[in-house]
Amino acid sequence: MDINRKRIALTTGYQARGRQVVVLARLDFAAPHRNPDGTEVGVPHLHVYREGYGDKWVVEVPVGMLSQPDDAWQVLQDFMTYCGVVERPNIVRGLFS
Repeated sequence: MDINRKRIALTTGYQARGRQVVVLARLDFAAPHRNPDGTEVGVPHLHVYREGYGDKWVVEVPVGMLSQPDDAWQVLQDFMTYCGVVERPNIVRGLFS
């Protein structure tokens, strides 16, 4: 799900944005990723902002970050926790069934 001021769109990952254009974190389940230094990271992986690379750099999902990786609703909750979201938006759980 990509949530910004213009729209809400269901996508294959989750993102946290700052200043509307700088991706701070994105959780990706789509395909393995090759970092700019040539290292490859499998699925799922976490895109993290890195100076000079934007969100093109990925790391393994930290151990324990996803309590139930097969439950999309719980993944969203875990990602919001990782991003430090204090006031969570009102999202209908049925969208994730």
